[in-house]
Amino acid sequence: MAHDIFYRTSKDNNCTCLRRNNKVGTSFNLMEFKHLKSILEKHNLWAKKSLGQHFLTDESVCQRMVQHLNLKDQTIVEVGPGPGSLTDILLKTDARFLMCIEKDKRFIDILKEFESPTNTAFTIVQADALNVSIPALLREQGHLEPYHIVANLPYNIGTELLIRWIGDVEHIHSITVMLQREMVDRMTAQVDTKEYGRLAILLQSCFEVQEVFQIPPEAFIPPPKVWSSVAYLKPLKQIPEAGVLKTLGKLTNMAFSHRRKMLRASLGKSLPVPLWRKLCDTLDIDETKRPEQLDTSTFLAMAQICNKELI
Repeated sequence: MAHDIFYRTSKDNNCTCLRRNNKVGTSFNLMEFKHLKSILEKHNLWAKKSLGQHFLTDESVCQRMVQHLNLKDQTIVEVGPGPGSLTDILLKTDARFLMCIEKDKRFIDILKEFESPTNTAFTIVQADALNVSIPALLREQGHLEPYHIVANLPYNIGTELLIRWIGDVEHIHSITVMLQREMVDRMTAQVDTKEYGRLAILLQSCFEVQEVFQIPPEAFIPPPKVWSSVAYLKPLKQIPEAGVLKTLGKLTNMAFSHRRKMLRASLGKSLPVPLWRKLCDTLDIDETKRPEQLDTSTFLAMAQICNKELI
């Protein structure tokens, strides 16, 4: 997928290159503005509902998002920086490299005005995060080391991005994301609860997932209708093989597409009968249970068996 790299400062020569469409009169000192609203008004920029944008205005929230991370000399990827509230904080962490991926071209010129410390290389990529490979983008920049994802994710694509990043788990050091509280509840949900489902199983098979803190609507412009939460995901020491994860995705889709049905009416009708019987007998599965009553380890064990059957 084509993408543009708009700005880069180098650790070695502190140079600026690949500047494009830099309009006259857009240069400003971000620290002159006490509130994000001032920046948005100055550039006549507002959140797009179609992109699920809600801009964080509280600097202390941004600081709390990263205070539990040791980002010194680390590689960071920020997705959807918008006008840069979180970017400003990330550039002060003594990171080795910060790459921002921003779909909305309206914010590129604002992001280009951030001053990168001499010890932090800084790149802005205009692209849709759903259509690019983060490991591939980093390789283009000469960075092969594990990376931290830190982001205030658009509400309308948060789930899709997280599931996509599961495929990159071997390259990830940690993920810290801000999302609507309801979604974080689903990410951290335990078995046999109403929030427990496909998202919890897929994420918890690869990551330790925890909620860090919650944020009220008034911390954003425009205020969302719901509270938000910050979630922290750390890859597990033992990660399932790629084929097993792919199979797990298929199984959970089959099971939770019919959430209120018993397992024998969802998975039992979707899988070959001999395979379903093998799963029930081997794992002692009660097929009268519903999918939310099976824990993550059981779903994972099912995926390992099914993967060998090449479903």
